[in-house]
Order: sequence, then C-alpha cells, then structure tokens
Amino acid sequence: MILSRAKRVIIVCCILLNLIYTIQGAGNRTRAVVDICDRQPTINGLCGSSTLGIYYDAETQRCKYLGCSPDKKIFSSLEDCEKICNRKNRRRHRRVRYSKP
Repeated sequence: MILSRAKRVIIVCCILLNLIYTIQGAGNRTRAVVDICDRQPTINGLCGSSTLGIYYDAETQRCKYLGCSPDKKIFSSLEDCEKICNRKNRRRHRRVRYSKP
C-alpha cells in the first residue's frame, strides 16, 4: 500500500511531536526542586523512638518531632532542621534536588 505524501508528512510530524513530548516529560520527571521545609511527615501507626521523624512546622516556625516513617525521614536531627529552616538561613539552604521515582 502506497501512502500519499500528505499522509507521510502527517505521520512524520506525529512521530516528531511524540519524541519531543517524551524528551520533555523525561526531563521534568528526573529532577525536581522541592522545599524540604514544606514537606510534612507521614504518620502510619505506632512509633518507636528510633523511627520518630522531624519536620518543620511553617505555622509555628519551629521544628517538631512527629511521624513514623524511618525510610522517609525529612531531617536526621532537630539541629539539622533548625539550621536549614530557621528564618535567618531559610533562603540560603531551603532548596534541595532529588530524583522522582
């Protein structure tokens, strides 16, 4: 079956648009900027002291203990949280890069 020239042009354009869309989408998924001071902890059941999470509460502008997700801790210590999220240093340290799954 022989395709007309117009159909071939349309097919090539569709393939190119799909390729461009795929490349742009992949770029957006691989790296993202997130404000770690805005992330909230997950709460899933009873916590032991070794799994207690630390997060920054923007409303009170203080770091707090809460959460039970040891593999998704936002901060490793209260001192780290305060250092990164306090008002004086927030603009300098607040953004980190991570890869989306």
